[in-house]
Amino acid sequence: MEVKDVTKDFIPAFSFTELLKFNFKRASTTRAIDGLSFTLNKGSSLAILGPNGAGKTTLLKILSTLILPDKGSVKINGSYLDVQDEKIKASIGFAGAAERSFYWRLTGRQNLEFFSAMYGLDKAAASSRICALFKLFGVTYQDKRFDSYSAGMQQKFALMRALIHDPPILLLDEPTKSLDYASSLELRSFIKEVLVKKQRKTLVFTTHQMDEALGFADMLMILHYGRLFAYGTLEELRRKAGMPGGSLGEIFIRLAGGSVPC
Repeated sequence: MEVKDVTKDFIPAFSFTELLKFNFKRASTTRAIDGLSFTLNKGSSLAILGPNGAGKTTLLKILSTLILPDKGSVKINGSYLDVQDEKIKASIGFAGAAERSFYWRLTGRQNLEFFSAMYGLDKAAASSRICALFKLFGVTYQDKRFDSYSAGMQQKFALMRALIHDPPILLLDEPTKSLDYASSLELRSFIKEVLVKKQRKTLVFTTHQMDEALGFADMLMILHYGRLFAYGTLEELRRKAGMPGGSLGEIFIRLAGGSVPC
């Protein structure tokens, strides 16, 4: 994965008050990503850390081809964004934190069958893959309506959907968000032991949890105001912060805690 000088701006939506006053003057843009560059090797795991509004989700959406950067270039698995998007989509699996793309009146199984077809899997291949995922995740409630599932169950199905076509790269936006403690530990263990160690997936995920970042990431990124404040291993971040033996939380506060944009 090669990201070079990527910048992304957004224009805030008009407020209800502005619409009532017929105030249609274009608002100033908000810079979500500001000249971001980094590389990630095959089989590596990257944790993206940062406060709310740092640009973490925007970066994942760019990497997943959901939105395009205004400037810069992105190369994933040998293919360039906005040139070879279909090849990129075939090589990635994306699971967002705010999951709205499942069909709530369908069962979990029916949802995965639909997404399998979207990825071009024939019925036999889809059936085999879905059964394998149910076994892998220990799912026994696959034939219930999706709207009956708990947040933890929905999160499992989001991850199964990301894995349905067996992609080499996974993009996960806060994978344990809204999960209870036991479910969070279970999912973390699965990501670490199965996806990272056994299947050697290239993993990029966002999180607010320092222990989660250290649990299965060999590379760490600190984003703030869309800017790259630090990137590297824990030891490299310690050297950058001048904190030998410092915890990831202490390093985060040192590098980004009190910083404001110019």
